[in-house]
Amino acid sequence: MKKICSALLIFLTACNSVTTYDTEFKNPVFNQPLRPLSRETGYVYITPTSADFRGVLNKNLTIYKGKCDLIENKQDRITLKCQGNWDDGTKHNSYLTYVIKEIPEFIPNCLRILEYDYSKPEDFPKDEMFADKYCVTPKKDMTSKID
Repeated sequence: MKKICSALLIFLTACNSVTTYDTEFKNPVFNQPLRPLSRETGYVYITPTSADFRGVLNKNLTIYKGKCDLIENKQDRITLKCQGNWDDGTKHNSYLTYVIKEIPEFIPNCLRILEYDYSKPEDFPKDEMFADKYCVTPKKDMTSKID
């Protein structure tokens, strides 16, 4: 009986030490489709477990689909570790970090989100110039400087 109790205690302790991932974003803004702010990127649909990039000219055409783990989940920033394939079959494993910036004065109904795509955590780009830019509808409690 002591062996069974000890084994059960060890099993429960091991289960508690396993890393768990969040199943939803802390900020629901990330649940929206990310609309591109340039003509060089297409729509992006993300969940805590997936990433779906769409074509530049056709938002119904999937060009990348990946399975992801949500490894950073904050109000203003999320990071996904994804493994997937481009539409030509090429494998692409990367980290995707999405950072909420500001509501631009010239587009008051757009909350700007930056996307950084990199292969290793130490390769995170420090410059906004290397990020794709997207727009989502801000929550009602967020206002731009001109409101």
